[in-house]
Amino acid sequence: MQVAVTLSSLLSLLAGLTTDDNGAARMGGNWVTYGIHREAEPGGPAGNARASGGGALSDCHSIAGPEQISYVQCDTGPDGQRNIFNAVVPGEPGAPAVTPEMLMQQALRRLAPPTPKIVTAPPRGKNGYVGLRQFFWAEPSQWHAISKKVTAGPVWAEVTATPTKLSIQPGAGQATLTCPGPGVPYDQAKSPDDQNIDCTHVFTQSSAGLPGSRYQVKVSMVWSASWTGSGGAGGPVAPITTSTTFPLRIGEAPALVGRGG
Repeated sequence: MQVAVTLSSLLSLLAGLTTDDNGAARMGGNWVTYGIHREAEPGGPAGNARASGGGALSDCHSIAGPEQISYVQCDTGPDGQRNIFNAVVPGEPGAPAVTPEMLMQQALRRLAPPTPKIVTAPPRGKNGYVGLRQFFWAEPSQWHAISKKVTAGPVWAEVTATPTKLSIQPGAGQATLTCPGPGVPYDQAKSPDDQNIDCTHVFTQSSAGLPGSRYQVKVSMVWSASWTGSGGAGGPVAPITTSTTFPLRIGEAPALVGRGG
């Protein structure tokens, strides 16, 4: 049976949790996560957990299940049991079947793409200038695919994410720039006219008058993602975005003063 938990009761439950609980809690003999819990049927798995006398939980993760039921998987459960899944060990009678789709959701939460490391030219900390191009690119060491695999017995799922583009918001309401790739580092051996300008922006106003006299530039790295799993499962996953924000000071370009003959 499925019952919604009121916000006040959920908050009271979560107030006593430690960081190890990761959002999982017990309500009597039931397991609670994301505001939904599954009540114990007489003689059912949660009833067995209630009879265990309680105990500490650690390293718990919610997993979306069928019919809007959210399950909880804990590496350690009551009385030191290992790999508790909705209050029972996977594979025991009455345990909900673990599917690749469930494990995919867990792998996706654990994937954790890094915060982008963005380099600029002129470098951050030095003035850029109105009318001159500002170059952006991602640290090459970050521009590669990452994967996370989760297994439960013979069932497994692996999520892979690959960076595909940068999205740059220069700040102060200016239009967003999209770079089809990581951007190209500024080459000191080339003239400005010979540089790759696919990931550059020209500021038309100085940052004077803005808070801190700087533009707040937001750069997002967009990752395409997909997954594979046991039994031929798999498919696309919604794109993942990681972002960073940093200040840039833009001044008026120095005037070129010529000498008369």
